[in-house]
This record gives sequence, C-alpha cells and structure tokens, in this order.
Amino acid sequence: MKIILGLFLTLITFTATNAQDIKTTLYSGTVNNRTVRLYLKELGNQCGGSMMNIYESIYQYGKGKNWIELSVSTNGKGNFCLTEYNFSGVMIVKKNGNRLNGVWISPDGKTQLKVALEEINLSVKEKEVIESDLERTHYENYDC
Repeated sequence: MKIILGLFLTLITFTATNAQDIKTTLYSGTVNNRTVRLYLKELGNQCGGSMMNIYESIYQYGKGKNWIELSVSTNGKGNFCLTEYNFSGVMIVKKNGNRLNGVWISPDGKTQLKVALEEINLSVKEKEVIESDLERTHYENYDC
C-alpha cells in the first residue's frame, strides 16, 4: 500500500510540475489604417529551462471570416517576428505592457506599414470561436 501511495504521489507531483499554463490574448488595432485583430496563444514549452515558449497565432483584417495563420518567433525579450503563412508578409512587433507596436513588411521589403495593437478583453464565447478558427485555419493550411 505504501508503494502504491508513493507512486501515486510521485505521479501527481510530476504531472503538476509539467502542467502548462496556456495564455491567450486578443489584440485589436491597425496595420497602417486598416483595422485588424490578432490572436496570440502562448503554449509554454514542455522542455522547460531556458527554452523559449511556443506560440500559435492568427490575424484578420476587419471582422471577416478569413484568418491568416502566423508562424511566431520570439527572442524572449518582448520582440516577436510573425510570419504569414506562405510568406505573404511579416510583422515585427515589440510588446510593451498590453500593446504590440512595430511594422508589417511585404515579402519584397518594399512596403512597410505601421502596426499598433492593444490587448482587448476576450469573452469565453469569443475565445471558443477564435480557438475554432485557429484550428480550422491551421487544418486548411496543412491538411494533405
């Protein structure tokens, strides 16, 4: 019985220390003068230590149905490089409090537009809808 209890406590401790807090944030603002919404999902990193967190992200112009999937890189100092699926553009932003500010750059580097986003409250229902949109967008981009 002591062995089973010991194994059970070890399992609970291991699970608790490896559990990840997933943080989701919705930003609203502009790219140049066009309204955009950007959803950033921080997944943490199962490897722990000094490894950077893993992110998933999508954004859309206006409040349409089409989302653009973003590949996210960060340096852990609040700087993000968000590359659009099929490399149709790149956003380089810096997080400062509840804001993301930076620039959107076209693939040829000739067009650069100002990016200004601010964190907004996300209701449970909105989060469910956007999570579904994130999953659908990823599936559409990577399904064979």
